[in-house]
Amino acid sequence: MTPTKIFGLGGMQEIGKSTLIIEHGNHIFIIDTGIKFCDTFTTGINGSIPDYTYLKDNQDKIEGLFITHGHEDHIGGVPYLVQQVDVKRIFAPRIAIQYLKLKFDNMKIKTKIEFIEIEKDLVATFDDCSVDFWTAQHSIPDAFGIRVSTPNGKLMMTGDFRFDYTPIGNLTDFNRLKEIGDQGLDVLFSDSTNAMRPNHSPSESDILEDIGKYMKEATGKIIITLFASNLTRIKAIIELAAQMGKKVVAFGRSMIDGIDIGTKLGYINVANDIIIDKKAISKYGENELVILTTGSQGEELAGLAKMSYGKHPYVTIKNNDMIIFSSSPIPGNRSKIELLVNRLYKYGAIIKENGVDGYLHTSGHAYMDEHRKIFELTKPKYFMPYHGEYRMSVVHGHTAVESGVNPDNILVAKLGDVYHLVDHKVYLSDEKVYFGPVFIDGNILSKTNANIMKERMELGQNGFLHAIIAINKQKNVILGKPRIVSRGAFFVKNSLHLIEEAKRIIHGAILYVIKNTNDWTVPQLKQLMIDRLAPFFYKNKRRNVVILPTILFTDHHKAKIDDNPELDEFGDLMLEYNLEQELKNHPEKKKEILAKLKEMKSKKVKKSSSKEVIKKERKTSANKTLTESDNKADTKKKVKRVKKEVIVKEDE
Repeated sequence: MTPTKIFGLGGMQEIGKSTLIIEHGNHIFIIDTGIKFCDTFTTGINGSIPDYTYLKDNQDKIEGLFITHGHEDHIGGVPYLVQQVDVKRIFAPRIAIQYLKLKFDNMKIKTKIEFIEIEKDLVATFDDCSVDFWTAQHSIPDAFGIRVSTPNGKLMMTGDFRFDYTPIGNLTDFNRLKEIGDQGLDVLFSDSTNAMRPNHSPSESDILEDIGKYMKEATGKIIITLFASNLTRIKAIIELAAQMGKKVVAFGRSMIDGIDIGTKLGYINVANDIIIDKKAISKYGENELVILTTGSQGEELAGLAKMSYGKHPYVTIKNNDMIIFSSSPIPGNRSKIELLVNRLYKYGAIIKENGVDGYLHTSGHAYMDEHRKIFELTKPKYFMPYHGEYRMSVVHGHTAVESGVNPDNILVAKLGDVYHLVDHKVYLSDEKVYFGPVFIDGNILSKTNANIMKERMELGQNGFLHAIIAINKQKNVILGKPRIVSRGAFFVKNSLHLIEEAKRIIHGAILYVIKNTNDWTVPQLKQLMIDRLAPFFYKNKRRNVVILPTILFTDHHKAKIDDNPELDEFGDLMLEYNLEQELKNHPEKKKEILAKLKEMKSKKVKKSSSKEVIKKERKTSANKTLTESDNKADTKKKVKRVKKEVIVKEDE
């Protein structure tokens, strides 16, 4: 019997780039393909997506891309997927379709793709396979769970979900979940993000009650910062502002785009004059404004951070302004948020934070009690934790066992591992699929950016040293002392003794090699400089300084211009080389180029005659018995006199 293949290109033992593949025979079903965000301020990398090579090699089998909801960790990779792989159909919720169309417009993607809006009663049939849906509740109005049925069994992906019995968005279809369980579910993939949090997540209604209380207490303008992806709460806050007779203005591209899409589709339904343009802020009093802004995680370029520095072009924080953080810190961001809050306090603002000042935020991801509920409803035979880090997946597995799932059927899968579902039984196969990641650096996709990220982080943390040494390859000698330039590593003026010792170390090491090795190479010498300097500076400064070695060759006729373009002495030689190349490529300019070459050669002769005169004068002055200081002064005078004589000769 043909097995049903199950594997993840993303989302397994990680949060982000959710990409699940279910393949049966000639049918491939892709569920979500998201992005995993990186620390842009540390690495410059925007994020990472899965490697789509397998899908490209099997694109004729792809029946469609199925989207659970419109958050970036589930749709952020779609523009990159459709540029590499022939995806004919995308099944997605209404809001997710609008987000995707906006992305395609911004990235100028013209690929023809059929968008099919998901509705709870939709069933898509593909020969002996089918895909159907159930309504889920999340922090975005449109969210769905997805079930794929194959001849080998049924598999269900919850997507991101939570259970809220007094929601402000769409309701969870509990009857449909029970029906899925009664029909028999072989494999459940469930959101593990909050699997370690006990009890039940707070209701969104409770959150809005506390937010509304503080909005009513405010005497100045109200600034609310929250995740731009939480369109359900944004909608509710705008409606609260409208009830209070206040005007709403948004800052942050993602915030503005979300509100525009919500308004266009009718999810945000308020009078046209409630949401105002940022340029109209000055027309209203401070207590008439509600400002929605990004920056709840302390992002340096976000709107709230600019306000905290007093650099925002439209908003100035004043005494008694109310700032509400309707969010919780993402792990790793707490220190940045604390610094942000401190800056805001200096303006006399009133700060309200989640937990300290009541329920101001609830997660869109289920807690333990909600996980127990979904196991109770769907009764899966096998369980694969999904979209959570390893520790979250393990705890989620424990909850599944407590809820009646066989401990042997808890599968904490790794990315690229291919499982087979055959006749309602799941086992790990020997097949592996390459999953990446592929890094997004600006508008560039790269599979090799892992090294670039590492180098950027090392540069940011430790700085770098540029070590330069000049060698006369013809005579096999080092010319002068090595030169060391430090940037961001340490203060050179306070470490002159270290610099001199470092120069001595590399001078001795390089000299030994070039004198005792006949076939030495430039890469060998560069590595030697790194091997000698790295432990030296770590021992003395406790820094893993990035060392950039440079070898300069000073014997011109053997020098390679491509290897040493930074040499000032090679300036004329490089120009001559470029002119000769231009002559080969543009013979029609032969007369003009030959004239330039002739002019260069005449200048070379004049330069060399000037150097010869100076050399003779220096030899003469060396024979005189003068003190060191007098000798230096005399030499300077003679050089000036010689230069004048050369100029006179040139004029003649």
